[in-house]
Formats: sequence, structure tokens, C-alpha cells
Amino acid sequence: SNPDLLVLSGVAPANAPQIIRSARELGFQGLMSTETAQDATVLTEGAGDLANGFISVGGASTPEIASDAMKEFVDRYTKMFGEYNDESNTKVYALEYIIETLKANPAAMDDVEEFKKTMDTFSVANPYMKGDAVMKYVGTSSFGQRRQIAVPLVVNEFRDGKFETLFVAEVD
Repeated sequence: SNPDLLVLSGVAPANAPQIIRSARELGFQGLMSTETAQDATVLTEGAGDLANGFISVGGASTPEIASDAMKEFVDRYTKMFGEYNDESNTKVYALEYIIETLKANPAAMDDVEEFKKTMDTFSVANPYMKGDAVMKYVGTSSFGQRRQIAVPLVVNEFRDGKFETLFVAEVD
């Protein structure tokens, strides 16, 4: 009857502000969160200060961990589309994973079984993060096999029109 957390599981960025606004206007004072990346501009326009404190898993990068290659991606994306959205950070990885996996095992180009076999041991330097980060496939602990690309999980709190990073995590 008096929840302390409202999880907006899988909420689309366009719908989050409406739900946040409604919950706050109905008197909900607890935490609200989602595991999906959101758009700070959309939250600001749709919910304003009512969205302060909203926690979401962001798009795989922060200024503190972004390499020059990631910064270049952000610049190119912004020039092409007019604005940058945190969710876009995850998109930088897809093609890079495919290309690097094929470079690791060219036979995987036209053999799905070879591609899957390569996923099990694949690991290369992550060009989008500073430091010793690697790109690898994950999923063993959850699914018993490596079939997901690993991207940093950036947990953010929305505050005064922008996201503030709470922490960065990984999955296995």
C-alpha cells in the first residue's frame, strides 16, 4: 500500500516522463528506476523536476571512461542527427563486435557454428573505453553460453536536466 520503489521495467524513453509525472502527481514519493536507457531531454520536457532522482541504466559510456574513439563517435553522431542521446552509446559496439569476431576467425563469415565457437573465447581491446577494457561476449552465468555483447552498464541518476553517473558495472 506504500511502496518505496517503482520499477518501470522496459519503459520506452517516450513513455517514462508520463509515468513519472503521473506517479508524482498521485503522491508517490519513493524511488523510481528502469533498466532501459533514457533521454535526458525527453525527461526534462515531459516531467521536469518531477523526474529528479529517476535511476536508469545508461548507454555504455561516460565522459570519464570514454576513449578518443568514443568521443569521435559522439561528435559524428551529433553532427549527423543534430543531438546526442545517451542510448546511442550502445549502438557504437554492434558493428565493431561483428568485424572483430570475423577478424578473429574468418571462417565465421559464412558459418554460424564457427561464429558461435569464436564467441566462446573472443576478447579484444575495447577501442571505446580508456584503460585496459576488453570487448568480449558474455551470458554464461545467465544463459549457459556467451551470446551477448558486453557493454559497460552505466547506472545514472537524472538530476536537473542531466544524468549523473552513480557507478559503472559489468556482467558476465
